[in-house]
Amino acid sequence: MTRNLPALDVSAPSPRAIEAAETLLRGFHYQDMREAYLTDCDFGAARNAATNATAYMSEAFTIDFPHASANRAERAGKLFMRALFLQDEIENRASFYDCLEHSVPDGTFVGVAQTVPEMSIDDDPRWRDVRALLEAVCDEVDVSREYAVLHARFWRLHGQRRDGWRGIARRAHRIKLARMVPSASATDIDKLAEYFVAGVDDHDEWRRDSLERDISSTVDVVARYYQRVFDLRTG
Repeated sequence: MTRNLPALDVSAPSPRAIEAAETLLRGFHYQDMREAYLTDCDFGAARNAATNATAYMSEAFTIDFPHASANRAERAGKLFMRALFLQDEIENRASFYDCLEHSVPDGTFVGVAQTVPEMSIDDDPRWRDVRALLEAVCDEVDVSREYAVLHARFWRLHGQRRDGWRGIARRAHRIKLARMVPSASATDIDKLAEYFVAGVDDHDEWRRDSLERDISSTVDVVARYYQRVFDLRTG
């Protein structure tokens, strides 16, 4: 993807930054695979993917929020991924709903049975639950609850490919960054938010046929993001 990202004052990403980036991206890869498996009604594979996605996101949150205890950061990661799973269920409600004709193991879905395929995405009542889960994330790692409001809005717009999602995503991520790196300047936060949006754009291009291929297409942007975060924390 052609883009003009702002320059970050970093050298080549360190192994630590690359590892952090790969951890986060693995979480999103397995989240994608849960969605793909549920579309095929392959419940066992979907549950395994969900377990992996949750584990990697929990680890990523301990990296993002070192000020929080490991238990609270991990819990925040689990809640975040649960919110993301529910968001997937809203977006893919028609294909997922078909799976309810089968015997579905308990815990496979977060809340798919609460809606019908014909309901519009915007009218789905489960957006309140997505926001509540994100608010719980905020409470665990001491982030303003405004993040939950904006991030849920970002997901809602992005999932429908509606204009304006990038601006909302930046606003939400600035709030998260302010807690991740309290010493960061407004300029630093703005630049890092641009890298977050670039990572989302890259993720949208993933083919889901190879973990290594998907991660390699995005890891440079995310590793540079983490390198700058780490530098700001120690600067």
